[in-house]
Amino acid sequence: MILDSLVIDPTAFEARTGWVIKPQGACKGDVCVPLGNDARNADGLLNAEVVAARLGMPIVADGIHGVWALGPESGLTGRALTTAVAPDLELPDLNGVPFRLSSLRGHKVVLVCWASWCGCREDLSLWQALRQELHPKGLEVVTVALDTGGAEAARPWITKAQPQHPALIDATHVVDERLGVVNVPNAVWIDEDGMIVRPAEPAWLLEVKQLDELHRAQLPPDHAAVFELVEQFNIDATKYPAMLRDWVENGSASRFVLSPADVIANSQPRSTDGALAAAHFELGQHAQAAGDHAAAVAHWKDAHRLQPDNWTYKRQAWNLEAPDSVARIDAYDTGWLEEVRKHGPQNYYPRLPA
Repeated sequence: MILDSLVIDPTAFEARTGWVIKPQGACKGDVCVPLGNDARNADGLLNAEVVAARLGMPIVADGIHGVWALGPESGLTGRALTTAVAPDLELPDLNGVPFRLSSLRGHKVVLVCWASWCGCREDLSLWQALRQELHPKGLEVVTVALDTGGAEAARPWITKAQPQHPALIDATHVVDERLGVVNVPNAVWIDEDGMIVRPAEPAWLLEVKQLDELHRAQLPPDHAAVFELVEQFNIDATKYPAMLRDWVENGSASRFVLSPADVIANSQPRSTDGALAAAHFELGQHAQAAGDHAAAVAHWKDAHRLQPDNWTYKRQAWNLEAPDSVARIDAYDTGWLEEVRKHGPQNYYPRLPA
């Protein structure tokens, strides 16, 4: 959350972070944290430093641009999720019309994160086909483009897929913070009552062989090495749709549905460094929007250092510097091929359950 002052309007704080200020403290879902009398100023506004300390949120200052970034909480569960209650995200569609996730109560929802800089953009038409199959049985698909480039970056791929479901744009990577997404494609399951029943995890529909066929003829020669690595990824495009169909058919009795405690435990780990990374990533986006690309790169490099397994942070920044490049990028002294080899292609996506 970008702040231009260290006092915060409670309504804005709730909208961005999901924390509701109540008499008993700050509450998110079924979790409440006492704040103490010093958390509010006499005018009813929140003291950012006090609230941040109580909730384990880092505050990072950008003195050049006169703003601060308030990162997400990290110390309550040590995970990206503090509660299994789904956040009431509001994101715009291609035309800038806001869409609230809570409007889908009564439906099962699979929220799918993708990006224009990921091969998973080719999955969009397959998500539309799966939605056509499963929507009559109570499932709604919501796709979210994690794209700092906004609607214009995502538009060609959404237009190509012609979705009949909500297709939203997350230009500031809010979903990373709120749901613990660190790579794409990732998806989250939300039940009819607004409870997360599976946290963010890989959600491929396109087989590696199909990706290869779609892209190999279109890409530069240095991308040949990409497919050698991708073939070592934990991608089984038959498994995720099978899991979804099981949930749609069996509801809460599906063996793939997790308890609230297991949803939190299986969400992405979030350390203090991970929360700091989110703050730096947002400051980078703020600097980029202000036309200060050098400052943006500096913040993004900090985000990469602090959370090296967050591929959405890395790939987004790399793509803005050198679109579609997989080679070393001078501004970051690294690149996609180098980083995947260093971390191990088998670690790029975690395995789905058997």
